[in-house]
Parts: sequence; structure tokens; C-alpha cells
Amino acid sequence: MLKLERGQSAMAAFMLLMAIFSLNPALTWAIVDVHDQYYAAPEAEVLSAWSFDFSGASGNDARQDFAIETHNLWRSEQRTWMLIGRYARADSGGSDTADNRFLHARFVNGLTERSGIEAFLQTQQDRFQKLDRRHLIGAGYRFERQGDDESRLLFGLGGLAERERYVGLKTTESNYRANLYMTAEIPVALAVPTSFSLSGYLQPKFDDFGDLRSIAVARFKTQLTDALALDITVAIDHDSNPISGVDAQNVRYSSGITYTFQR
Repeated sequence: MLKLERGQSAMAAFMLLMAIFSLNPALTWAIVDVHDQYYAAPEAEVLSAWSFDFSGASGNDARQDFAIETHNLWRSEQRTWMLIGRYARADSGGSDTADNRFLHARFVNGLTERSGIEAFLQTQQDRFQKLDRRHLIGAGYRFERQGDDESRLLFGLGGLAERERYVGLKTTESNYRANLYMTAEIPVALAVPTSFSLSGYLQPKFDDFGDLRSIAVARFKTQLTDALALDITVAIDHDSNPISGVDAQNVRYSSGITYTFQR
């Protein structure tokens, strides 16, 4: 019964987020949730998940949107390697409206059953957010907890160094930021295996905590078959000090099919 009540609360929260976030459909991901598939198939040594989101129209409303995302995990008894990539392209009326690329690699080494240390590398580009390139390297500590109802909770604390360059600017800026995140996954009692997850990331500069980047992500995922799943994702991010001409707050929402290979 507790599991059902949690599922109903998660559904209510998700519908509220959908209603709020649908007011602004701008696409961006200054910070990316890299734990979308971290909990999937914990018994599998190798996991590869591919998500495809696409839509389009012709005639009076001529537009095309396409995004592909892949999450790959290699697990051993104490170590996990992750490789995540994403590409998105969109146009409306013959004009490009999105052009994004993202690649993230992460290594996790377990210290105890619930804790570990991690290191990661990341590179990304977002032409319509004027981001020519961003490269970063970071490390930190993480703590995991699994409940009796298969719910999971993950905390992370660490730091990162980033170098970024924006379109139209000749200089490259270097920053050092704290990296704090939390992600939770809650099973939902429906006729088919379903889960609801929430994630939040905070990245303030060490020398100026007022310079803050953050993101909150809600995901609802339903398993259709052993390999196929339908997911709906809503994300909102905020940059307290954006470059001129770029909004401080943006929203992304998407739905699509995820294919998962494991062994």
C-alpha cells in the first residue's frame, strides 16, 4: 500500500511539473542529468540504452525535431564506467532552432556497499545558447541507498574545473565550481513496470556562490517490453549569470522510445 501511495504522489507531482513547464518549451541543457539509466538492470554487467525523440509537421506548420541519446554502462563488482552522448537538431519554417552536442564519461569506484568516489570528463556545444564549447573535468564522493520497495536515492558532492567559450567572444573563460546532486527513483504500482524519478543538480562557483547553475529533472518511464520503454522527461535549468542575449531560465520537455541492450 505504501508503494501505491508513493506512486500516486509521484504521478501528481509529475502532472504538476508538466503543467508548469509546458508554458515555455525552449531547449537547453547547461547541466545534464547523467543518471537516467544508472539504476537500470543492476544485475547486468553491460548495458546500452538508446533513446529517440522525434516530431515533425508540414504544410502551414513546417517543422522537424530530432534527438538521439545513448547511455552505456560497464559494471564490475566495485567499478562502473559510464559513457553518455546526446545530439539534437530542430528547424522550423526552414530555419534552424536547435543544434546541440554533448558527451560525458564517468568512472565510479565503490568504497563500501553504499558509497564510492567518482571522476568525470565532459564536453558540449549549444549553438543556440551561444555556447561554442565547454570542457570540464571533475571528481567527487557519492552515497547510495536502496529501500525495501526498490526505491533508490543517490547523493553526490564534489567539484569541477571548466573551460568555456561563447560564440562571438575571442577569450576562453575558466571557472571552478562545486558540484552537488541528488537523484531519486520511485517505483509506481501500475499494470506494467513503471518508475518515476527526480534529479537536481547545483553548481555554484567556489569564489562566488551567487554565480549558480542548477537543473531539476522529472522523468516518467514505462517498460513496454524487456527491451523497449516509453519515457516522458521534463527539465528546467537556471543560470544566474547568463551571457548577454541568453535567457537565465529554460525548460525542456520530451517523450520518446528507449531501446536497451544488456548482458
